[in-house]
Amino acid sequence: MRTVFVTGASSDIGLAVCRRYLDAGWQVIGHFRTSRPALEALAGPRFEPWCADFADTAALEATLAADPGFFTRADALVNLAADMTPVRFEEVSAAVLLRMLAINLVPGLLLMRVMEPAMAARGFGRIVHASSIGVKFGGGSDSFCYSLSKHAQEFIPSATRRSAAANVLVNVIRVGVTDTRAHLRFPGKSMAERVRLIPRQRAATPDEMAETLVWFGSEANATITGQVIAAAGGE
Repeated sequence: MRTVFVTGASSDIGLAVCRRYLDAGWQVIGHFRTSRPALEALAGPRFEPWCADFADTAALEATLAADPGFFTRADALVNLAADMTPVRFEEVSAAVLLRMLAINLVPGLLLMRVMEPAMAARGFGRIVHASSIGVKFGGGSDSFCYSLSKHAQEFIPSATRRSAAANVLVNVIRVGVTDTRAHLRFPGKSMAERVRLIPRQRAATPDEMAETLVWFGSEANATITGQVIAAAGGE
């Protein structure tokens, strides 16, 4: 039985990803900072919740060093955890920017650094980082820090190329506008206006986005690696 490590499992897309892997017979380790009933409902022999605050990068590093086996058993990593706190560019401070990078960028790199060699040794691995279509536009009026951190996440380390021969594939998906509760965090945001800018003329559902992420994070993807791919309805 294969195992996937999903960060940000309590988000709408994270929950959908976990459910798809469970339906496919995988063991799922679901990371969360704040739980919710929908995540707790996944409880079962093949779902293992793991609570951690990624803002504390020192604690994450210590955990990785103290118990690497907990992480290296994963055959796939789907990295969705992110801080989307609205901040206008005119109000950006060093502290806000560094916090965004600490949560949205650093954990994925640390986890990949530990997991990838173990995946290569077993001859199978899939790593999928979720970026954002906001990267293409410099972020929205109050999401510059979030989009900047996601842009940095698209910088796939060249070291991952060595693992491709061992069937470890690493990709970044630019997640397009998706109908999730995350948009409620942005006061005054008009989803109708935002959707009109999408050539597809509608937002994706969490299940649709999860299907794309899980495809790249499973055996179904046998050849694509080192790519940044937009799943954004044509944007």
